[in-house]
Amino acid sequence: MKGLERKKRTAMMLLAAMSLLSACSSNASAPAEGSEQTSNAGANTGQAEQVTLRVMDWSDSTKAIREEFHRKFTEKYPNIKIEYTQLTIDQFKNTILTAVKSEEAPDLFPIPTGMKLATLVKDGWFQPLDPYIDDSFKSLFIEGTFQEGTTKVDGKIYAIPESLSLPGTLLFYNKKLFQEAGLDPEKPPATYDEFREAAKKITEAGHGKYYGIIEGGKQTNRWTDAARDWSALAGSGLNSQSPISLVTKKTTYDSEAVLGLFDLFQSIAKDGSYHPKTMSLSAPEARALFAQGQAGFIIQGAWNVGVWKRDNPELDFGVAPPPVPDSRQKGALPLTSSGGWLGLSAKSEHPKEAALYLKEYYGGDFFQAKKVETGDSFSVVKGINEKYATSEQLKQYYDIANQYGRMVPDPNILNPAVSEVFAAFKDVHPSLGELLAGVVGGAISDAPKKLHQLSEQLDRAWSEAIEAAKKNGAAVDAKDFEFANWKPLENYEADDYAAAK
Repeated sequence: MKGLERKKRTAMMLLAAMSLLSACSSNASAPAEGSEQTSNAGANTGQAEQVTLRVMDWSDSTKAIREEFHRKFTEKYPNIKIEYTQLTIDQFKNTILTAVKSEEAPDLFPIPTGMKLATLVKDGWFQPLDPYIDDSFKSLFIEGTFQEGTTKVDGKIYAIPESLSLPGTLLFYNKKLFQEAGLDPEKPPATYDEFREAAKKITEAGHGKYYGIIEGGKQTNRWTDAARDWSALAGSGLNSQSPISLVTKKTTYDSEAVLGLFDLFQSIAKDGSYHPKTMSLSAPEARALFAQGQAGFIIQGAWNVGVWKRDNPELDFGVAPPPVPDSRQKGALPLTSSGGWLGLSAKSEHPKEAALYLKEYYGGDFFQAKKVETGDSFSVVKGINEKYATSEQLKQYYDIANQYGRMVPDPNILNPAVSEVFAAFKDVHPSLGELLAGVVGGAISDAPKKLHQLSEQLDRAWSEAIEAAKKNGAAVDAKDFEFANWKPLENYEADDYAAAK
């Protein structure tokens, strides 16, 4: 009866959320024989009763192979039924907040964007995985996967990364549309001026059939990521680890690098080079229209490669680094350590079955190999990338990300107590991403003034959060976020954390 009531409440909750992404057809097949990553879990849980394991996330790019993985999993463990719910990233956050509050959280789910693992552990969202995983499972992962403040809290593992962390803001371009616009398909734009001009030429050549660029404009996170990463390449020092610029050591969102990026996007919009549906699209919807030849550019991540290879094999596309002002790179794309993805709900009644799911998801002979083989993303499991990364564009993406990217410092690794600051921090609106969306959509014309106001408001909010954390007993300081020994064109490594303490 308890399970029936849960299902009813869960169904009502999901119906209240926005509609789910449309299902993708599954035509995935098992990887080549001889995969070295095998699960140490037995083929039977030893339980006679039927168990329903509920999993929820927003990983739409792997839906087809995820469904195949679930089929294989339930064949191996026939007493475990998988109830999988996939939402968009925006739908997920609202839905999971409601689910946790009503004590109806799924057994396995990711850390919502903008929230910190330590805070969620403190608030009772997750339970440690350590009792259910052993050293042989932990040894599957590449070095640095499990770090205090990102996947561990107080020495215990609470979450496992989804994939190798790479920036999701490189430039994809349609080579066919390049040719039709008189552009060289092997020479993507390197500067802001070249990028704007290419988008304009493609739009003019399209005569309303296609445009220079398309984005998932209704997803604020896409604008935020582009603003941070592209301006960081131009020297802003912004990154996702905190609101503090690594260059100025302050909440500087009106620097020359940020203003230049906003001016570029505003100019492209004034040229009429954005696809007219841009502001009403989600990222997956924009990705689909790009694949149909409706735009010459899209700013997206490596996960698109696998989707296009599967659903649009005729698409001839290239990958390029973000352009820079006047061809001068003053910074790097901010790379971060792979943070936690799937965590085990503190309210889960089936932790052992959830651990089996994780062991097969990461250590089995199908999912990790297949997602790399299909060109979705890079794995955090040892040996998988080297063996199964066969897509030319995925390799190209990886090479560009590593050429232009550098590891940035993570305050959570330097001092895990800073999670109290993030917990007390009240974000400012309109945010960086909301401002950029407003500029492209035409709702904001005075970007410099708005960005200056954002900088001042963030400074006050951040200072208040630090003081609140101190009052709660946290041993934190503003210097925990400044990193005086950071260098913009070098990786921030373990020795650097030691030197910063």
